[in-house]
Amino acid sequence: MKQVLVLLAFAAVVQQAMAKSTFVQKIPNGDGVSGVAALGHVDPAGGGPRNPFGEGFGTAGMEWTVEFCKADSDNDGQTNGQELGDPCCVWKPGSKPAFTTGVSHPGDATAKVDEAVLSQHLCGASPTSGSSSAAASASASASANATAPGTSKKNAVASGAANSTAGNSSATAGAKSPAPTPMASGASSLTGASVALVSLAVVSLWT
Repeated sequence: MKQVLVLLAFAAVVQQAMAKSTFVQKIPNGDGVSGVAALGHVDPAGGGPRNPFGEGFGTAGMEWTVEFCKADSDNDGQTNGQELGDPCCVWKPGSKPAFTTGVSHPGDATAKVDEAVLSQHLCGASPTSGSSSAAASASASASANATAPGTSKKNAVASGAANSTAGNSSATAGAKSPAPTPMASGASSLTGASVALVSLAVVSLWT
């Protein structure tokens, strides 16, 4: 009888160890929280009642789902994923978490990840995108500024050419239509006087 009890106790220990190993592999940094062997139990060594994280893990079907990752089991203001190195909830069994140093216990409200660590792993943020956009905007602005002076110069040349053409046209029109000179006017007056004298002479001869 004693041997049977020993065997049952041994089997329970083995089963617990195997279960613990399986759960560790299903959680990012499952064995990475210092001093905690069983993240889902009140007793950090394992066995006994579950803590809020363990209860949530059971509700999630003993799987690291996106919903469970985004949950805050211990209500400390950080998600389960943030505390276990998977802030963006993209971890899959067998892959490496976003960070492995500085993780905390997602079932202990007094344990949290340093905000400085989380600030280095922001989800959906690309440090180079803002710089690239700014660089592209600056390049476009510089290109526009470089083009503007050339365009103004072309406009100035075109305007000058138009004004020059207009001036030449006016000068040509003036050359084609010369104003009568005083000499020409005097000559016309003399011709009229001569005709009058001839007419008077003819009248005198007939009278």
